[in-house]
Amino acid sequence: MEQLRLLWELQEVEQEKNKKELDLQNIPSVLQYREKVKEVELLEKKVQQKEKEILDEKKAQRIKEMDVAKISALLKELNQKLYNGKIGNVKELESMEKKVHSLGKDRELQEDEIIVHMETVENLESEISSLQKQLQEEKKTLQKMKTKAREDRQNAQKELEELSICRDELTAKIEEGLLQKYRELSKRSGGGRCISLVENGFCGICNVSLPSSFKARLMTPGQLVYCENCASLLVLSSAGA
Repeated sequence: MEQLRLLWELQEVEQEKNKKELDLQNIPSVLQYREKVKEVELLEKKVQQKEKEILDEKKAQRIKEMDVAKISALLKELNQKLYNGKIGNVKELESMEKKVHSLGKDRELQEDEIIVHMETVENLESEISSLQKQLQEEKKTLQKMKTKAREDRQNAQKELEELSICRDELTAKIEEGLLQKYRELSKRSGGGRCISLVENGFCGICNVSLPSSFKARLMTPGQLVYCENCASLLVLSSAGA
């Protein structure tokens, strides 16, 4: 009976170990840390995008400023010709005045667009400043979450190691024939529980009431008794059936 109880203990340790191995892949603090990493990465990309937008706006602003400079230089040249008294042809003067007027309007439009670019850059810089402050706080939080996740993972791995040691110690105490039988039953059950601890006359796995005759059979050394309902190997608890 002692061997069967050890076998049941081995089953419980292995079941707990399997559960811990699954839990190791889904530690809440680790999952939360991974989600926070994604959030921080998205925030960093947002900052980078805003910085790129600033560069694009400044580039567009410089182009407009060069256009304004060219227009101003052309206007200066036209005004000199217009007012130096050398052009006597009325139509030519009218044509030149129209061109000066048109260029002046164009320069005003370009200058207005330059102001728009400057205002956009100012707004973007304000947004970036706010995002960078948020990013700084998120990174502090991320570091704390990383520490917590690492500690929880290390603790989970330590528990797994302890269960592995316990499993090995139990395995060393159990007869090879019983171990082989347990492996066969475990495989048949798909890795679920196949060793049932009987308490108060009930199967510990399917909870079916066992015939009173089973108690004597369970107490017979070397006899293997199976539940007629779930086919699990029955083991009498230390408290009795």
